[in-house]
Amino acid sequence: MLKLSKHFVDNWQDRVGRVPSVAKLRRILRQSVRIQKGRQIYGRSAWIKTLSIYWHPELHVIITVDNYKDTAVSVYSEDMGGRRQIGDVMEGFNHVHAR
Repeated sequence: MLKLSKHFVDNWQDRVGRVPSVAKLRRILRQSVRIQKGRQIYGRSAWIKTLSIYWHPELHVIITVDNYKDTAVSVYSEDMGGRRQIGDVMEGFNHVHAR
């Protein structure tokens, strides 16, 4: 049975609004486009698990799910656009390393 991590619940409340029930989230995931299938791959010396990534165009959200633990991990929304951009991070990095 799908579980909602605390991180997912907190992020959904902050970024989207009222947290959906597990049944509602399953419907949302079924209506979403799967961008990446979660995989389990063997790295140099250990197993690496990747998350499944789903995009729901009508809700304007991206949802990550750990299929191995059957857990919704996080949600990202278009309202996050005001947060730091990768260029801002690189600018700070270049400034520090330019000394």
